Amino acid sequence: MSMDASRERFITNVMNAGFGRAAESFSKLVNGSVRVTDTSCTVLPHRGDLTGVAEESGNLIVVTTQIIGRVSGKSFLVFSEREIHEIFKSLGTKNRILEEAFLLEIDNIISASVISGLSNALSIEVYGDVPQLTHIQASALHGFIRSEVSREDSSHMVCSRATLHFEHTRDVHPQFIWKINSKVLDIIPLEKLVAL
Repeated sequence: MSMDASRERFITNVMNAGFGRAAESFSKLVNGSVRVTDTSCTVLPHRGDLTGVAEESGNLIVVTTQIIGRVSGKSFLVFSEREIHEIFKSLGTKNRILEEAFLLEIDNIISASVISGLSNALSIEVYGDVPQLTHIQASALHGFIRSEVSREDSSHMVCSRATLHFEHTRDVHPQFIWKINSKVLDIIPLEKLVAL
């Protein structure tokens, strides 16, 4: 099924609502105010189309989460070195093990917020597996994502960005790329589309 405008709005609304819930969880985790603004999502019709993935430079950390259940897929949370530095400044830590654990927790929070939103909106069972952290060069990002999704079923790519405002640091703008099985289009209830 094609991704028409109402289905694209539905997916975008689920993603944006997930970012909002994630901000509340971040605030509790860092014991300070965290706001999420400037969320944007681009829905791309084919799994090989990565035109919505922004160019990065330098070293990156990519946190990958397998999506399991009635709708399968993967999510990729991409952090640049500068974003990682700003996040850890907000924590006041220089412990590398704690830093990587915190990045995994950020992924857990955002993934769980979006996945539970999708699960609730569609009344389906879907959840995220344990996230995996990978260090890569920015030039390898597209190839890394393609290698992770090329073996999978028909899917859509959802490329999203949000600005995270942590207290006492510069804003960070991580990319969140989702590969979602195209079955999701078939199970969006018509009344949810009409309401948009």
